[in-house]
Amino acid sequence: MADGNISSFLEKLGNFVVLEAALFAEVEGQVRLLRNEMEWMRLILEDEDIDTKCNQDRRLKLWVNQIRDVAYDAEDVIDEFMFKIGHQQQRRSNRFLPTCVRFADKLPFIHELDGRIREINITIEKILANKDRYSIESASPSEAGSSSSDRVVQREKRVPIVEEADVVGMTGEAEAVKQMLVEEESESRVVAIVGMGGLGKTTLAKKVYNHSEVNHHFECRALVYVSQDYRIRELLMGIAYCIMTNLSPERKTEISNMVENQLGEEVNGYLKDKRYLIVLDDVWSIQVWHGLSLHLPESNKSRVLITTRNQQIALEAYAKLYQLHPLGEKESWELFLKKTFPFGSTSAVVCPAELEDLGKKITEKCKGLPLAIVVSGGLLSRKEKTESSWKKILENMEWHLSQGPESCLGILASSYSDLPYFLKACFLYCGIFPEDCEIKAGQLIQMWIIEGFVQRRGEEMVEDVAEDYLEELIHRSMIQVARRKRDGRVKSCRIHDHLRDLAISKAKDSKFFEVHPNMIFAYPFNPLGDSIFNLEVAPIETSIHWLWQDLKPTDNGEVL
Repeated sequence: MADGNISSFLEKLGNFVVLEAALFAEVEGQVRLLRNEMEWMRLILEDEDIDTKCNQDRRLKLWVNQIRDVAYDAEDVIDEFMFKIGHQQQRRSNRFLPTCVRFADKLPFIHELDGRIREINITIEKILANKDRYSIESASPSEAGSSSSDRVVQREKRVPIVEEADVVGMTGEAEAVKQMLVEEESESRVVAIVGMGGLGKTTLAKKVYNHSEVNHHFECRALVYVSQDYRIRELLMGIAYCIMTNLSPERKTEISNMVENQLGEEVNGYLKDKRYLIVLDDVWSIQVWHGLSLHLPESNKSRVLITTRNQQIALEAYAKLYQLHPLGEKESWELFLKKTFPFGSTSAVVCPAELEDLGKKITEKCKGLPLAIVVSGGLLSRKEKTESSWKKILENMEWHLSQGPESCLGILASSYSDLPYFLKACFLYCGIFPEDCEIKAGQLIQMWIIEGFVQRRGEEMVEDVAEDYLEELIHRSMIQVARRKRDGRVKSCRIHDHLRDLAISKAKDSKFFEVHPNMIFAYPFNPLGDSIFNLEVAPIETSIHWLWQDLKPTDNGEVL
């Protein structure tokens, strides 16, 4: 149970009391006591600073984890009871049976529920008593959730935000990589952009890929995301999806059912005698190139653009190397201003004099990494433009950076800790999707709603509120837009590798879900029909405490 889901559980508990009122001669008091205690625990867990305080006090962290554990247990007990009652009702489907008979069937479950809730209430009482016994300090319930950051901007005309393509300081880099691709005489058809995570390799590759001169120069273009868990067949399917744009539905179905070698022959035959550009983003193994190059026709006029963190991969692919470096001080500050003050044009953006010193200190902590800069700027764009507010952010950032050598992850952790509790749940949920996966926005929103992360807001439709949550996470650069609809709304999104790592780590700490790397599910990949991730057949390596208890791998690895 994420902290943002306790409200949903309390609503479920209230409905449970109403629906099963006839059963509660014995257990009503215990259930109501549980509900009252959960209300107090909700206020504690929804404290905006709870993560920061837990990081600084191990006693508080242990105490909060015990609260989360007992909240999980309470939800499990109620869910199990409701399942057993429903199952019993299905077995005794004869509605004409006397009420006393139907009630008698439920008595064993009622007695079990009473005993288990009593145990939970005793555990809660002990946990809450430990707070005073061990002098554990936390926010008082009246303070919890009172921050203005808890309020997500309601539906309105959206302010343009810094998309990936708008990142500053890449004009020269884009021109250099473009020239490497379009030059006629070249010793190698492979070009590699190399740099550490968070530098903007994907952004640069997409900027070059969409350049008008590149579009005019190459007859066929394809961009596919590789990641660590790749399959050659899926990559070939992704390439086919990009280059074969005018196929009939029957032909698409035929190609989508092909095995790897058949797909390779189709791609090779289509690209033969054409000038093509293939972009392979986020390559972690040279085997990707070895496997794909067998299916790509040799041509000194065509190019393959690779992005990777590992320079050795570029060398083994005999690629022309472009080393991407961190942004300079000027470019970093320009990007920071563009993200922190999204109103108006870049040239008109001016940081208030009293905040400039703090802003430059925050930017300096990002060490020229665009990802860290835009995430920090997204955080500050939602804060009051006051010295005290920015100083608090800087201090929180410095604390996270002091916990480890990875500066980028420290910046991201600082921004995560500032999220309202319900946005934390939504962000963590994105960690269950595979690396570099493109996620349907509509599907993600429905999943958030089903899991109870989305709070009701007046008379608004819950789908509209959830869409605002998504836009808020995008504004904060915690989630990236993959595609937008014609009306500007988000069609699909993805999460950066570093942010996904953060989500997985925080989810494990809060017992939201836990990744087991050896658990891999096969799934049908059909980019010719729909290249966006589909949860029901996900290639996910995640085993989740409560989200997917009904998913079980079959003997051949597929998910039922």
